[in-house]
Amino acid sequence: MTDRLVDFREGHWLNRPDVLAQKARELRLRTGEGGDFWRETHYGFVHHNGHALLHDMPERFAAELRFEGRFAAKYEQAGLLLWESETRWIKAGVEYADGRPNLAVVVTDGRSDWSMAPADPGVTEWRLRMTVTGAAVIVHARGAEGWQILRVSGFTPRGAVRLGPMACSPLGVGLEVCFRDMTVAPVPEDPLYLG
Repeated sequence: MTDRLVDFREGHWLNRPDVLAQKARELRLRTGEGGDFWRETHYGFVHHNGHALLHDMPERFAAELRFEGRFAAKYEQAGLLLWESETRWIKAGVEYADGRPNLAVVVTDGRSDWSMAPADPGVTEWRLRMTVTGAAVIVHARGAEGWQILRVSGFTPRGAVRLGPMACSPLGVGLEVCFRDMTVAPVPEDPLYLG
């Protein structure tokens, strides 16, 4: 596999937003009301009505995405969604909680779990990386000080997966996000530590 740039004019929508603009290297959207991806844990509900533009992926890959948004309402979020089915998926990105933007990852295998860390307040354009190795899914974010590991998950796909930009407004409506330059590349020799 060689490095390739994903075309945002292609792909398969999970819950296409009403307001969007799609160009080859840029996707702009505004979230609809009450969208989210979550299964059962703590809250007891099942939601898979967030917005995501998904692309077919190989078995092993490293994908990277840049994005920016105006996060201001509780649980507003944007980033990447790795999708196998309604019961098996991972989302990672920026989520507004506790009155500030955070770096968040949700791993769902029947039920969701959520991990979160404060985001670098000096960053306005985020870079995310999700690496699927066959033995794990590794999530990185790039802040002002460089790349940091957000999660190493034992989640391994059981079949075909799709991946792409995701955005949700679980308690509101109207988060505006701009995604840019999603790339897919082979898994690097050392997928844990990025230069």
